[in-house]
Amino acid sequence: MLDVGQGQPYWCGRANAHCSDTGGGDPDGANLATTTILPYLRLHGIAELDTLVISHPDLDHRAGAPAILRALRVNRLRYGGEDLWSGKGRPCNAGESWRWPGGQVFRILSPEPQAQDDSNDSSCVLQVLIGEYRLLLPGDIEANRERTLAQYWGDQLRSDWLLASHHGSRTSSSQTFLKRVAPQWVVISSGYANQFGHPHPGVVQRLQAHNIHILSTALDGALEFELQPGQSMRVKPYRRRAQRYWM
Repeated sequence: MLDVGQGQPYWCGRANAHCSDTGGGDPDGANLATTTILPYLRLHGIAELDTLVISHPDLDHRAGAPAILRALRVNRLRYGGEDLWSGKGRPCNAGESWRWPGGQVFRILSPEPQAQDDSNDSSCVLQVLIGEYRLLLPGDIEANRERTLAQYWGDQLRSDWLLASHHGSRTSSSQTFLKRVAPQWVVISSGYANQFGHPHPGVVQRLQAHNIHILSTALDGALEFELQPGQSMRVKPYRRRAQRYWM
């Protein structure tokens, strides 16, 4: 989970590579893809993406996508909400899945086919299965969509690792959703001292009441998660290794 302030980019893989969302900025000018995401991918020798998922049309999720599409070969583009990509990809549809040669499975849980709109609930909800681990990335969905997912997917929604819906907004991370997902770890991707007040104190209290480990890009910086079969997940928070004097 890269630290791009009030935005959301997530990168997965080594031999293969998957990127979800691209941070904010100006799609035609300076943006977080050119300053943060692409340099990071180049540092790791990534010249091609198996998949790029843009969860929904808000700028903090998709501003850097044009830069990534120009710079890298992208084999599969999926998006939530309206088509801003001139037919280069396909909308996210619940039920679609794909598997990497190493056995990792990516599956889309929402939105359902023919239900595209431009609201937060149009977000592409993605679950990643890596060995015995499950990771859930719900974009900016709100509490009503969370409850619908909990009702429809049931125990299949259970995940070890959860990206907090809508950056920890008070309108998300509902009790019903958290009980069904039952994560051990929650990551909040938000900007330091952002103007929206993310994460909302009530959401933080709710997560603490469930005894969930909370990590935040605003406080911990970029976060690296290493998953090995038969071992506990290892977490490497960048800012604990490179503390800034103002933090």
